[in-house]
Parts: sequence; structure tokens; C-alpha cells
Amino acid sequence: MPHMRPGTIIKFWSPRFENRPDVEPPALLKLVGALSMFSVAGALVYAVARQMAVGGTAEVVGYEAMYVAILHFVLPFGVFYSINMNSPLSRLIIAVYTIVLSVATILGKGFLGTLPVEDSLKLYAPLGIAALVLGWLFTSPKMRFYYSSISGKPIPPELEARADELRGGPWLGPRGRAILEWFIDHAETAVLMGFLILALYAYWSTG
Repeated sequence: MPHMRPGTIIKFWSPRFENRPDVEPPALLKLVGALSMFSVAGALVYAVARQMAVGGTAEVVGYEAMYVAILHFVLPFGVFYSINMNSPLSRLIIAVYTIVLSVATILGKGFLGTLPVEDSLKLYAPLGIAALVLGWLFTSPKMRFYYSSISGKPIPPELEARADELRGGPWLGPRGRAILEWFIDHAETAVLMGFLILALYAYWSTG
């Protein structure tokens, strides 16, 4: 009979193929992947909670349903999957997600778009955040080095001398890196616990 080691984490999923497993994603990119999984779980929890709140009829329809499905489930899942697969597509998907969220906020759609703030702030804040994210994706030395490595493209000449630093140099100290790695390792467990709590709540509220 097999023995389970204490403290073993039950993985939400186990990919069978990973592009360039010898290349590790930057820590901040890993964090983006972990947070995107919470968005996926949150979209599912939101849909179930709305279904329960109206007695089993589908209230989330039309534009709202499409907005929630695409922005909070489909795109975040694509981010999570592509980062875990070390796929170069993660850069494109994150860029598309950032642009779509920014435009939706500017147009007054979704939770962020309905916040009671000045019109100027609602315009410039999303644009500023989008510019920061896109700048990080396409101009950060570490991100350029990472995506060149997993795409099989030559490393940009100006980054070759910093290869060792960009490949393994952490942007956090040892304590901060340990906290971040703990958070990422336990993100999947937290999602599973969230679904368990929701199932128990549904049982008690209907039973």
C-alpha cells in the first residue's frame, strides 16, 4: 500500500509537456500566473453564487455574462496555462488581457468601470497601468531574456553579458522569495478549499 508523505500538496493539474523546462519563468511572472488562477476560480464562484441567489435562474446573461466569461475566466486561464507551459504566447495573452481590461474600465464596464471616481482618473489610471504592464512585458531586460530563451531566438546582444544575472538573479531577497514561492505553491490548494467552502454553503442554504 503506498504511503503519502505528510505535507504533500495536491496539484490542481499536472501538465505532461512543458516547453523548455530548463528555463524558469521570472518570479513576477509566476506571481501573475498564480493570481490569474484565482480569477478563474472567482469567476466560477461568482457564477454559482449568482445562480443560487436568484433561485436557480440564469441572471447573468448577455453582455455581462460574456464580459465575465472572457475577461475573468478565458483570458486568465490562458495566462495561467501559457505561463505554466513556458509558452511564448503568455506575453501576447497578458498584453491582450491588459488592453481589454483597460478599455472596458475606460468605457465604464465591469466592477472597475463602475467605481465612483472622476472621469479623468478613470481614463488616465487604466492607460498608465496598461503602459506599465506592456513596458514590463516588452522592454524589461529579464522578460526579454526569458522570452528569447523559450522562443529559441538569439539573446539580444546587449543582454548577453548579463545572461547569468537575468537567468537566475532573484528580484526579491531570500525571505521575500521564500514567501512568494510559498504563496505560489499553495495557490492551488487555496482554490480547492474555496470550492469546498462554496459546496458546503450551498448544502447548508438549500438543506
